[in-house]
Amino acid sequence: MSWDLFVQDWGDFNSLEDIPDDFEPKAIGKRSEIISKIIHVEPTVKIVDPTFGTLENEHFSIEFSFGEDEELYSFAMHVRGGEMAVACIGNILSELELKATDGSTPYFFDIEESKLGLAKWHSYRNQILNK
Repeated sequence: MSWDLFVQDWGDFNSLEDIPDDFEPKAIGKRSEIISKIIHVEPTVKIVDPTFGTLENEHFSIEFSFGEDEELYSFAMHVRGGEMAVACIGNILSELELKATDGSTPYFFDIEESKLGLAKWHSYRNQILNK
């Protein structure tokens, strides 16, 4: 199981609850440019093919799902491991100047809040897996 974050243009809204039903996100850039910026921040990211990449270390892993199109409107990060991933995600989002959400709260990714969110997700996962 992974903690999944969804990255896209969320406009200037402060939470998902503020986004009107008729909001249409803008393209976030070319897939190759997004990948290049991610690698600039985290040089150990391995791009398996243009649609998929991974970042793995002893503390956490992140899978990047970019999709088939060169013009991106969104992508996903599938996170496994500990809270050290949160700072890494924060660095990536800062470089991209984008926001992310995990869908479990109406709020966007924030380093301190997301540490709590990841801890809650770990608790939920452990409960489901009977750990």
